Amino acid sequence: MNLHSNLQYPLLKYLSEEFTGSFYVNELTFLNRLLILYHNRYVFSIDDHHHRFIDELREDLKQRVNFWTIPAHKRRRINLMRSRFSQLLSYKNSIVENLLSRHNYSAYEAKRQTIVEIYQWLNSQSKEKDSDPDLAGWKNDIETSLGYLLEIPGNLGKSSPSKRVSYLNFHEILTGKDEEARKAKFLKLINVLSAEQWICETEIQGIYQFRKSGNGSRLLLGALYYCLNQQGHIQRELTGPQVARLLNSWLRHDISPKSFEKVFQAEEQDTFNCSPSQTRYKYVRDCNLLIKSL
Repeated sequence: MNLHSNLQYPLLKYLSEEFTGSFYVNELTFLNRLLILYHNRYVFSIDDHHHRFIDELREDLKQRVNFWTIPAHKRRRINLMRSRFSQLLSYKNSIVENLLSRHNYSAYEAKRQTIVEIYQWLNSQSKEKDSDPDLAGWKNDIETSLGYLLEIPGNLGKSSPSKRVSYLNFHEILTGKDEEARKAKFLKLINVLSAEQWICETEIQGIYQFRKSGNGSRLLLGALYYCLNQQGHIQRELTGPQVARLLNSWLRHDISPKSFEKVFQAEEQDTFNCSPSQTRYKYVRDCNLLIKSL
């Protein structure tokens, strides 16, 4: 997302992303929502009342979203994110204040640093004797969905090596004679998925939106990874959280973090090795055809 001083975010686009839950996928997309609201207030306010933005946002986030038109699983995710950022603004609003005080507050690096600060705050809170269990859950969710933002030298120097993930980018786990070959294979995969309308570009370069929705969307991605593995495109076995983190480094989706991780776990991947009479066979068949040219 790139906000310009003379540009207001389109209202219909904002409403569409608000009511489809796109702003609540993870902390990065939620910060985009926050910055859109702040930017429109800052640029177009006639009485210079943008200084009250954080206080008003905190009060607004305390209100639950109960629109029946939004699927239940999305409402749960929306309200979880609203609750978490309401806590952040109540106990550590300086993190958001620091972001808004930056001249380049909408820049990718500004948002990345903000997410790192949120993670570090959550990490410090989890060490407290009477810490809120939800804060620990929030910390784990960031590690799963946005771990690639945390794996920057110097940001988490005090993290234990055992919790670090060896790979930072998805192309690194693909087979190929060298780095360039693996990058080329990943680009070809992106082109195939785009051509088949599985994904589309977003406002952030290198980040794509998963266009499939419904109960089968999780199985589609699980089958895709299974087929990549079976066809010899994955160079080594990874855990469910590792696969989920690497996919999240370039793919936006509205699948819950725990459910997303689970579909890549070994026991779940084994269920895609099934007979033609089973439902998952169709996903495997379609994915094998999809990537046959890789």
